[in-house]
Amino acid sequence: MRHFLLMCVAALGFGSGVTAGSASACWPFPLPCLPPPTHFEERTITYYRPEFRREYREVQHKVCREVPETLEEEVQETVQVPYWREEQRQPTVMVPVTRQETRQRTVVRTEWREEQRQRVVRVPETRLIERHYTVCVPSWRDEQRQETVMVPETHEETRQRTVTVYRTGWREEQRQRVVRVPETRLVERHYTVCVPGWREEQRQETVMVPVVREETRQRTFIRPRMVAEEVAQQVVCLKSLAVSICDPCLGMIESGCQLVPEVRTVMATIYRCLPEEWTESYQVPVCTYRPEIRTYTVRIPTTHEEVRTEKVPITTYREETQTYTVCVPERVPEELVETYTVQVQTPRPETRTYTVRIPTTREEVRTEQVPVTTYREQMETYSVRVPVPREEVETYTVPVSELCPRTQTYTVRVRECRPEVRTRRVPITTYRTQSEVITEKVPYTTCTLVPCEVRVCMPVW
Repeated sequence: MRHFLLMCVAALGFGSGVTAGSASACWPFPLPCLPPPTHFEERTITYYRPEFRREYREVQHKVCREVPETLEEEVQETVQVPYWREEQRQPTVMVPVTRQETRQRTVVRTEWREEQRQRVVRVPETRLIERHYTVCVPSWRDEQRQETVMVPETHEETRQRTVTVYRTGWREEQRQRVVRVPETRLVERHYTVCVPGWREEQRQETVMVPVVREETRQRTFIRPRMVAEEVAQQVVCLKSLAVSICDPCLGMIESGCQLVPEVRTVMATIYRCLPEEWTESYQVPVCTYRPEIRTYTVRIPTTHEEVRTEKVPITTYREETQTYTVCVPERVPEELVETYTVQVQTPRPETRTYTVRIPTTREEVRTEQVPVTTYREQMETYSVRVPVPREEVETYTVPVSELCPRTQTYTVRVRECRPEVRTRRVPITTYRTQSEVITEKVPYTTCTLVPCEVRVCMPVW
């Protein structure tokens, strides 16, 4: 754009020069046609960018499952019922018998005697000695000093400067970019699953078998007894009386009967309930329990690993180069003269007087008492106890144990088992294969073009 403006300015200057000299000379060819003036305006451009979305769709497939079914069957089994019998046994055991035996041994006795000995010891002696030492005593002295400082003075000053201003222009430029295009493919994947199974195992358990026996007990209860009793009661009865009735229509008098209530006393029999104690004997089943060992078969769930294969969608991206047009801004420099006012500082010298404290030291001799310790040798007599061993014969008594055979009789309970056939219902679980259609959500990637609006500056002629 800058080169285009320079060419326009040169063409205008060249055309004006030719026009000024047309009075004296004739131009051999016509003047060139200048391009129309160009200006920029902002426009809104809509472009589409790809947007990738991850969605799920439902896929139906058929699976086979093991459905358990439990049925009860009667199983006869022979169990060993334990019982006890008494048995007499006579073992021969060795019984220890202890007797006292006298023996002799030689022992060493230790006696102590005192003995006088001498040794040399060091006795400390401490005495005070005067010692002189020199110290530095600090002090201060005042001193007058002068210094010259530069005092700033500020005044305003008008200046001019040339400023380069950059104006923004726009030009179109072709660029390339690399975009990632998704590609989805199915890949086989192996995975390991645990398949359930069953194995039978024999186990034993001790159960408490109930034993029912009848027991006679007595109980006292209160039973009501009905007793008849005659009492006098007042009863309301209806009594028929003869009355004269006049007919309102004919005026004739007729005889009739009218029921009149009457209270009478009559004898009635009532039954009264009297409580009476009774004692009776009854049979009660008493339940006791005895231990019994039973063997039963259980199905233990087990699992074994199985490798299966499935196809899963894997999305990869490949790079693709696209070409697009952008408007690139350019900076056009332009020089301007600017006048501005600045604050100018001018330093001037000034002499100042101040007082400082200077530290000084002086030497001083001092005296102090220092304790000095010395040692002198001294002979010392002390007593020690010296051991003197001597042998001595000692008589002592020790217990000696001997084993003597002895026969003992005791009764033991021997446990024996007798076979017994029993019947019980055992739950047996079988599995049948059932097909079922299930629906799963499978992910997949879709590409959608999304419109975007951008404001750019476009040249207009």
